[in-house]
Amino acid sequence: MTRPQEIILDTALIFVGTGLSVLFVSSDGNGQNPIPVAGQMSIGAVIIGVISFILARVVRSRLFAAVSTIVITELLFVLLAFRAVASSSDAAEILYLLPVVLVVYTLPMVLLASIGFVRLASSLYQRKLKPTEDVPQDYDHAA
Repeated sequence: MTRPQEIILDTALIFVGTGLSVLFVSSDGNGQNPIPVAGQMSIGAVIIGVISFILARVVRSRLFAAVSTIVITELLFVLLAFRAVASSSDAAEILYLLPVVLVVYTLPMVLLASIGFVRLASSLYQRKLKPTEDVPQDYDHAA
């Protein structure tokens, strides 16, 4: 694939994943308006993007960077949800099912956006690391 096609595919993965999560949350029977849900999910997508770009910079393997991003962001989202619910009077009942519900709702966004952001970041970083053709490889800086 050419570079523009890869960028379109990566962007489509990010938007489809975020859109599926918005759809899951909005159509779960609670009657939530999709616009505020889309705002919350876009904040989640930005968090996924930051983590993906950091890991793609540190780790050379796309697969390892994507899996690491998925695990880290899901754990981060569950931790943030636990923190928000911990002071509630019904915390024991809420905390029992919260991780399962949260992971099911955010899984499409986390999975597809992580893959899209890691692919985008790794292709960007690999392009920067390629040697240029105008400088010979045996060029000695000391001379």
